[in-house]
Amino acid sequence: MAKVLFSLSVLALVTVALAMPSPQKNGIGAMFDSSSQESSEEEAMQEIREMCRNNSGSDEAFVKLSEAMQKSMMCAMSTIDVDNFLSDIDTLSKDTRTTFFPRYCPQLRTASSCLKDLLGAAKPCLEDDDFVIVDALSGIIPDAIELICKNDGDILFKMDDPKYKECVDKLGDTMMECITPFAAETENWDISHLTQDQCGTLFGFRQCVQRKLNVCKAPDLISVYDLFHNTLFRMTPCRNYSGPSKVTEIDNNSINEV
Repeated sequence: MAKVLFSLSVLALVTVALAMPSPQKNGIGAMFDSSSQESSEEEAMQEIREMCRNNSGSDEAFVKLSEAMQKSMMCAMSTIDVDNFLSDIDTLSKDTRTTFFPRYCPQLRTASSCLKDLLGAAKPCLEDDDFVIVDALSGIIPDAIELICKNDGDILFKMDDPKYKECVDKLGDTMMECITPFAAETENWDISHLTQDQCGTLFGFRQCVQRKLNVCKAPDLISVYDLFHNTLFRMTPCRNYSGPSKVTEIDNNSINEV
């Protein structure tokens, strides 16, 4: 389980780079050439061009974004030693973790930084609200890497522990006690204009998740949920509040303000 999750995190980073439409037909993208892929890339690039033109008023933003895409792809592919990574992860264990993570985590951190220029280049092509969301979502990758790399993969090895596996297996049912009242409360929310009290409801949902994890004796798994929780706060007005005016406690199909 741990090895699969970590492999996916690395491969996702590389896949994002490879999946970026390449503006240079004879560049790296040519290695993956096919008529269907070429067609979808051309269609995607045309949509991006129109988006950039509509939001910036010219094609200059699109040209800069295309260049940033190519640079980000090259950066990510030159940073991660994918072949050796996949080989080493097959033998990853408690004995090898102290050499594995110090070797590959710096590569992952560097690769995640490859997206910074791409994010900046994308800004003129996006509306302000959309850029806030994209900017916030981009924070998941470095946050996830730091969580994975902390204490030489401690969180991943914990998830292989029988106690934690049992907790995760039970979470689907127990979490519904948090999700059901939360979904009812937030049905008509406008995520771009959350009030301080609505942010309190988000805090309350997190507290409910934390209680469920405490019950099944896996409290530090909240750090996995926080990857999404923190991103949600970055992309909503909740980022402007030092704290909610009140926290809405969510549990057992009831909502109580405290």
